[in-house]
Amino acid sequence: MRNQETDYSATIVDGSNTNAYFESRAETIAEQERNFSLKELFQGVFAKLYPLFAIDCGALILYNQQRNHITRAYLAEAPSGNISCIETISDPVSLSLITKEISGFDFPVLKSRKEWIADFGENHCLANHPTEYHFHCYIPLEHNGQILGTFELHNQSRELSAEGITFCCNIADFMAGLLAVINERNVEAPAATARLTETKSIITDQKIVQLKNEIDQLNAKLAEYLIFKPEAPTELLTHPQIVGSSSEMQEVYKLLNRISTSETTVLILGETGTGKELIAKAIHDASPRSQQTMVKVNCAAIPPNLIESELFGHERGSFTGATERRIGKFEQAHKGTIFLDEIGELPLDLQVKLLRVLQEREIERVGGKTTIATDVRIISATNRNLLEEVEAGRFRRDLFYRLNVFPVSLPPLRNRKSDIGLLATFFLEKFAKKSNRTLTGFSKKAISTMMAYSWPGNVRELEHLIERQVVMAVGKIIKDVEIPGGTASPSLAVAPVKTIFENERDHIFSVLALCNGRISGKNGAAKLLGVPATTLNSKIKKLGLAKKHVF
Repeated sequence: MRNQETDYSATIVDGSNTNAYFESRAETIAEQERNFSLKELFQGVFAKLYPLFAIDCGALILYNQQRNHITRAYLAEAPSGNISCIETISDPVSLSLITKEISGFDFPVLKSRKEWIADFGENHCLANHPTEYHFHCYIPLEHNGQILGTFELHNQSRELSAEGITFCCNIADFMAGLLAVINERNVEAPAATARLTETKSIITDQKIVQLKNEIDQLNAKLAEYLIFKPEAPTELLTHPQIVGSSSEMQEVYKLLNRISTSETTVLILGETGTGKELIAKAIHDASPRSQQTMVKVNCAAIPPNLIESELFGHERGSFTGATERRIGKFEQAHKGTIFLDEIGELPLDLQVKLLRVLQEREIERVGGKTTIATDVRIISATNRNLLEEVEAGRFRRDLFYRLNVFPVSLPPLRNRKSDIGLLATFFLEKFAKKSNRTLTGFSKKAISTMMAYSWPGNVRELEHLIERQVVMAVGKIIKDVEIPGGTASPSLAVAPVKTIFENERDHIFSVLALCNGRISGKNGAAKLLGVPATTLNSKIKKLGLAKKHVF
């Protein structure tokens, strides 16, 4: 495979002879203009790539000069091993949110279905093509600083390799140069034909732009009136307060189904506002102890000097103010469940006594002389990283292992944006009923606004927002929502985590830009990075940096 790549790359890119090569290819094409088509060219390119890298589908997308319309698009695939290529777009089509994002890529980009859904609430699907792919690669067709289109590669089961990216970048450079020369030759057509074509094109483009602007304006107005209709959820677990059908929540439901019918100790992990208490209640309600009491204790809300008395109770006269015996939370939860929220806030001296309760299953009231047997299932929750707390000496290691028998991690709302519509509708019905108001739903514009927000306060923040919108709503449909601080506090947005591969590639690219593309020498990138020039060259090839990024 490497020999094939090297030979083919050498044929395409030959240093200073690149422009001469494009000129000669363009002259050859000009002579055979009647028989030439981009469709045949792209089909031939895909026929070479398919056996080399097992690419499921390729697409050639061309833009107009302003990059606000797709002018042509070709799609190639190999069903049953037979290469086929079709023209999927022949008339100008305006860019969607996703295709607009793709048209802005000026560097090869790898993106998965999961990442598209996280960013836009849906996967990138090809126009007029029913198949949905899970791994995507986008390579800009760039010539002299102008992006003419995008070379797309799509796979079902695996990401394109670094070797494949490097190879396809060379192919993209070839196609971009060829398209640029063909476009230039077309401009130099006979004057009369050029003027006629230009006039028709201008009139057509102006008409298209005018119509598209009118359509965009109408769509913006229509979005305020189109009612969002959530799809029926298919949860594996049914609970009146748990809403969500995303893949992240499905994993949570699978864990709950496994643990609910057992007596195992559970530790619920998640950011503030993700619904840890609701999950604890769902576990209790589905357990054999559901007919008994579930006692809730917020360890962060009780003063340190009272928390022992709250948990284990006290005898009369055991301390100043103890005028009568008090039954603690553990005794109240006998035969039932105790939920210890914010367990990470528990003082170290109380952690020792809680550990004894877990080990011996018995308690001793403050000021008492006898032990009391307890039969309690413990569910705890925290928004802290308890392992870091253990390493910092703020949480006992032995207690951590006692509590962390069956951990359940709850995803933040920004990682399950497909559930926002369902959650918003649920809260709307809840607060509308509470306020005796008749509200039928949200506009698609309102849902889009909520989908674009990062939700640092998670589901609780969304709940409070909907409660406020119900109070402020005019009419039966909430047409738009205002998120306090949603645009004024960009620092609250959570940046996506980059892989080591992405960080290394971005760092090398930024240093190359700083050095004006120079690799070796006194002012070269290799010296700044502290590596030999040969090593940096290997890195550039491995990370898929195209030759256009290096002078």
